[in-house]
Formats: sequence, structure tokens, C-alpha cells
Amino acid sequence: MINENVRHICGISGGKDSSALAIHLKNTRPEIFEKIELYFTDTGSELPEIYEYLGKMERYLGKKILRIKADPKTTDKYKIVTGEDQSNPFDELLVKYKGFLPAPNARWCTRELKIKTMEEWIGSDHCFSYVGIRADEPQREGYTAKGKNKKITAFFPFREDALALQDIYDILNSSGLGLPDYYKWRTRSGCYFCFYQRRVEWAILSKLYPDWFDEAKKYETEHADKRMYTWIKDKPLDYIKENAVDIISRYIKKQFKKVNMCDMVHNQDVALQMIAEGRYKEYIDSWDLKKLHDADGENKEGCTICAI
Repeated sequence: MINENVRHICGISGGKDSSALAIHLKNTRPEIFEKIELYFTDTGSELPEIYEYLGKMERYLGKKILRIKADPKTTDKYKIVTGEDQSNPFDELLVKYKGFLPAPNARWCTRELKIKTMEEWIGSDHCFSYVGIRADEPQREGYTAKGKNKKITAFFPFREDALALQDIYDILNSSGLGLPDYYKWRTRSGCYFCFYQRRVEWAILSKLYPDWFDEAKKYETEHADKRMYTWIKDKPLDYIKENAVDIISRYIKKQFKKVNMCDMVHNQDVALQMIAEGRYKEYIDSWDLKKLHDADGENKEGCTICAI
């Protein structure tokens, strides 16, 4: 029985779990899916692959994914984006925080750009929020709103249906959507300058998207208080850029000790040669780097709001 006086919402991050959840809801709970509001909180600093994947999802699901963006200078504090929008609320908020960059122990970006934006959009409405936390993630908790004017109750369909990581891959593959392309080189969704990126991912960003890497580098020097903050503890991005080939090569050597060679497209020598020759895109497109990432298991760092 569906409560007619409650809103049904499902946040889509562009990551594998939230994407698979939308598909799973459509396949297993059509009466809920018919009413559900799919939304994406846009930071203005997302990877282009995420926008491409959201477009594919909309076509597959036959339902619009509402794009919500923080708008700090307005009364509503958010806006609904349609079409092209180049605004970057992160830059506005960075002024508020006097150049202090977000970090794992100070995730103001998540709070300001994701959580508060979603809360302002919901207002005082009572909502059932469907969250893509799986049965094999007992340590993770879904967001539940606090305060008398906010009523958000989290539901976990994957847990209810006892679905784990391999089930998520099966859902995405059987739909024909597969994984978003950024999983070829990155372990999680999020902003291009996300501080949860591994060092090797920063190095690859410097090669695949040098302009974005340089933009991220600017944040390390341009602060209102003139102090130096870095995305990586004790290592400025200049260091990553100067040592990118070595960082990627060392990572490949380390991870190759952990993988089954039968699963790889290229052997270690070929992979290292491709990196030395600057054939990054060709190597990334083989999905071999994802297989090297997978040797460590799923990346559990980060927060529910950004990562799922």
C-alpha cells in the first residue's frame, strides 16, 4: 500500500549502486517507481561521463532525472537546472569557507552542495527516500533528516531483497547500460577534484583532463586568507603532475601482483609500455585499470550521499 500523502524520492549520483537501484525499483516495485521522483544534486564540478550516463539512464527508465543545484545567493538556496548551466556553487561557497578546501574530516562540500540542497528542495514535505545501500554493506547508514520540519525516512530495497555487489553488476549489465565509463579509471563518482581520489586517479586526471587538473590545482593557491591548502595531504598537485607517469607505473606494478592474469587484456610489460608512450586513453578503454582497482576490493571511502 502506497501512502498517497508522502513523496517518494531516489537520489541518483551517477554511481553504480544508485543507478542499479532505479532500475531495480522499476523492475520490482512498479507502483512505487511510477510515483518516484529521481533527482541528481549537481555540484557544477562533475565528470562529463556522469552527465552522459544520466542521459542514458533517462532514456532507459523513461523518466526524467531532476537536476538540482545549490544556489547559495538566492532565497531558495537551490535551483532546478534545465539545459546548459555553467554556474559553479562550489566557488561561491569556497569564499564563505575562506579558501579552506573540503577534506575527509571536513566534508563541507557534501553538506552544502548535496545534503542542504536536497533538503531545501524537499522543504517540509514527508518523504520516503530509497537508498542504494546493499545487503553486504552492514556498516553503512542511510541519510535520515533531523528536525521537526524535515521528515525523510530511508528505505533500502537492496537489503530487503538481499542483493550484494555482484547483483548490482548483473542489474546494470542485463539492462544494457553497464557501468559508467569513468569506472574505467576511477573508483567512485563525484567531483573531478574529489579529495577521496586515489593518487593514481589524480595522475590519470592530469593526463585525460589536463584542463580540469589545472583548475583543481588553482584551488590550492587561490584563497582569501592566502594560506596553502592541498587536495592531498602534504602533496600539492604540482607534485602529482610532475610525477604522473611514475605514479601510474608504480601502481600498475603493485596491483599486478594481486590479479589473475587471465582476467587482463594486457600483460604488465605491455601496460607499462602504453603508459610510457602516453597511450593513456587506449589503456583506460581496455578496462584493465578497473580490474587492478578491483584487486583491492570495493573502495569504501567516502560518504553515502556522493558515492552511491
